[in-house]
Amino acid sequence: MKPLLCVVDANSLVHMRDIRVARRYLGLWLWQEFTVGVSDKIIEEIQRLRKIAPESAVQRKCVKSNWGFQNQIDDLESVFLQPFYPNLEGRRNKGELHNCCVALEAVLSDKHRQVIFLTDELHSTNPWKKGFIYCIFDTYPIGKIWSSLDFILYLFLRHRKNFPLPEAENVLRDVNSRMGGKVEDAQKRLITFNEKLRQIDLTLSQLHSL
Repeated sequence: MKPLLCVVDANSLVHMRDIRVARRYLGLWLWQEFTVGVSDKIIEEIQRLRKIAPESAVQRKCVKSNWGFQNQIDDLESVFLQPFYPNLEGRRNKGELHNCCVALEAVLSDKHRQVIFLTDELHSTNPWKKGFIYCIFDTYPIGKIWSSLDFILYLFLRHRKNFPLPEAENVLRDVNSRMGGKVEDAQKRLITFNEKLRQIDLTLSQLHSL
């Protein structure tokens, strides 16, 4: 079976910083659960940031997960991304753009069947605003966009015995507060994910073998 690839963005790692789940830093759980791939631009961003903890461990993991492109990145950008992001000459969003190229090449090269694209970019993943990451994944069926909050739900589903509900609620609250956006949007987001969390807890509580 082809391993599932998680392509993670720098902002998610920042939002998950210094938070522990079952005696492991939240961001480091990514490497425990998935094969992780990142573009070199993400590694550059991580190395510039001082908010990530434990810094050395995350940086080392990212460097080891650097995706080696088979195609020229300029070709991937112009052919694959330009219809969704016309201003490729600018320097904005280079990490996210190159991560999109990682996701596409991973599936087309048959190294991975699907990817999880983990990012907390609120605007570029917004379906109502036609964010470019949303549009790319809506057009190319190469995987699923997750936020850090989705990843927390996944960890709760997988490790509920060591990640109890009150702790999961606290982790959701802390990460959600770091994701930003309008106050009312952040409140609605937290309510939605807490409802999902409790539904997962209710379901698993009825399945004693799990």
